[in-house]
Amino acid sequence: MAIRYSLYFFVMALYTAPLLGVSVMPPAVLRDWEHGAVFLLVIHEFSGFIFFGHTLFSNIWAMRIRMTADHATGVMARAMLRKMALGITATTSILSPLAGLLLLNGWFGGFASAPWALAAYVAFWIMAAIQLVPDIIRYAVDTHAADPKRDVKTAAIRGIGSTILTFYVIWCMVTKNALFI
Repeated sequence: MAIRYSLYFFVMALYTAPLLGVSVMPPAVLRDWEHGAVFLLVIHEFSGFIFFGHTLFSNIWAMRIRMTADHATGVMARAMLRKMALGITATTSILSPLAGLLLLNGWFGGFASAPWALAAYVAFWIMAAIQLVPDIIRYAVDTHAADPKRDVKTAAIRGIGSTILTFYVIWCMVTKNALFI
């Protein structure tokens, strides 16, 4: 149990660092390359697209199956969620914000010049705190693999909250506006 909490606080500290002023600059090879900004934008957008699709559809699919299907199908759905959480969610929840921060700090003046990006990052940080990091740790350890109905309702509530936050992040990115900053 202590390892889970230690992992949670360590990962959340990494996600919090940019909010405390730690600036992540792109490596020189990207800064010097004429298409470096476009490369980071493609990584950021593609990763965000995969993240959004996975968040929306896997939450709906898995929660529905885990709540209504027979035990064996529920265990299969939980096992599939574990693979997706470790393969898709973990990867895209690192790539998308990192590429976005590198792009923002390298070419657009950081959060000070783009308050909409700060609002989007804060929304992502909240999403990481309430769902992403706990779910990735939970599925990595997977002590309740044989109980597909465990924590389904709370996971569904957190999934709905994350989906709403994801829509807000997309809105900030598309409109270059923020509701709360």
